Amino acid sequence: MLTHSLTLTPETARHLSLLRTLGTPELSPYSRWQRLGWDASSRYLLSVQKQGGTPLRWWDLHSEGTAPLFAHSVSLCVAAWFLPGSQRLLSVTARGTLQIWSVTDGTLLSSVETGGSVSNACLSSDGTRLLLASAQGRVLLWDLERSWLVWRLEDPAFLYGCALSTDGRFAAVGAAEAQAGAATRASVRLWDARTGKPVGSRTLDAQLIWNVAFTPSGEGLVAANSGGELLFLGLPGLETVRSIEAPASGALQVEFSPEGSLLAASADTSAFVVIDVQEGRRVFAYSDLDDMQGSTANFSPDGRFVSWGMDDGKVGIWGVKPRP
Repeated sequence: MLTHSLTLTPETARHLSLLRTLGTPELSPYSRWQRLGWDASSRYLLSVQKQGGTPLRWWDLHSEGTAPLFAHSVSLCVAAWFLPGSQRLLSVTARGTLQIWSVTDGTLLSSVETGGSVSNACLSSDGTRLLLASAQGRVLLWDLERSWLVWRLEDPAFLYGCALSTDGRFAAVGAAEAQAGAATRASVRLWDARTGKPVGSRTLDAQLIWNVAFTPSGEGLVAANSGGELLFLGLPGLETVRSIEAPASGALQVEFSPEGSLLAASADTSAFVVIDVQEGRRVFAYSDLDDMQGSTANFSPDGRFVSWGMDDGKVGIWGVKPRP
């Protein structure tokens, strides 16, 4: 069971501490990256591992043990999510295979091919649509309820992290546009999520945009560039509203807390930070000093915990213990 934690705010997050670790050590000679995700009730937590360890695992946090509830060797697994309002889990592979799993008994319920390679993906907040992007410039939106393609487009840029706005209006991706002499220039692409029609594009002063995330209010977008900045952009014009410092040499992943007052950012080194969005400064930072690994940092939907993948393949959960 998880120790009780206070709701995370810019004030309480200063006192985050490691409350629990999940899994057993899975040492690997390869670099490791974990992508984590919570279910809507904050009871289940999953990990997708790229290189080293078991690719797909998930835990029932009501259990006292540290072993995953289930673990599957899903070849080239890119990402996974718990589907809202169900006991099902969706995984996607680099070959574009979508698989639905039972959360409670671990069985594979269905599998479908989208017909294209995938390097990054984002599930809509209602769990009905999936945005898929490949590094080579292909973007598509998949309807999970009907198992069909809603729209597809080709972009000449190299594409990185993608996102869907909570209100379902926009789709965005971080990109790198090819320049003369093998150089690249950072860019953000914005589309109408319902139709795939371009809404805007903005080039920025950096080599690339690692990732993007919409604010919970839907009024803006944060883009993590390779220059070590987090850029807050307005919608739909993508104008720069403000800029704050990212962790280390750059943030590969960013995520807002449920109410939007905090931002978790994972570095391209073995570290993550929690940032006060209004003040633009970090209130908590952690690193295990292992440059061979990294992880997303994810807030629980109830706003009480933040998870991050550790150097030996385990997963840590941080929270704030109430004062006696």
